Amino acid sequence: MGPALLIRVAAACLVLSGCANPVDDMLSGRYSETSATPPGDSMVGTWTGSMSAYLLTLKINEDGTGLYCYSWNEKHAVNRLKYDGERIVFQESTTASIRDVRPDALVIRSDYTFSKDAILRPDEGLAKASPYCAKAMKEAP
Repeated sequence: MGPALLIRVAAACLVLSGCANPVDDMLSGRYSETSATPPGDSMVGTWTGSMSAYLLTLKINEDGTGLYCYSWNEKHAVNRLKYDGERIVFQESTTASIRDVRPDALVIRSDYTFSKDAILRPDEGLAKASPYCAKAMKEAP
């Protein structure tokens, strides 16, 4: 989930009581405190799909660490992620739950109100990734 979308979701959450607030997670420092857990072979790899308006690419390593990259409206970022055994914790400490893992799809959902399932497809060659993400993820350590 990109920063612009996070801000919009956070603003909506402030108006509506009882909704999960990504700002709380961002301030929590959860990423630094999260231990990566090996996800199993079915999740390991590179996945690309749409999450809201963003084209999102995840690279999940065997040890539960990885990278994610998103692009939308000339806004791009590549950052780190960790799998904690149940969900993906992004570097800014927001999270996404794993809904389903199949050979042809990784289904995730942002853990915040108003989100929908995002279906990511295998993309080892980064052919489905945005041009920015394809280049950035190939160059990332």
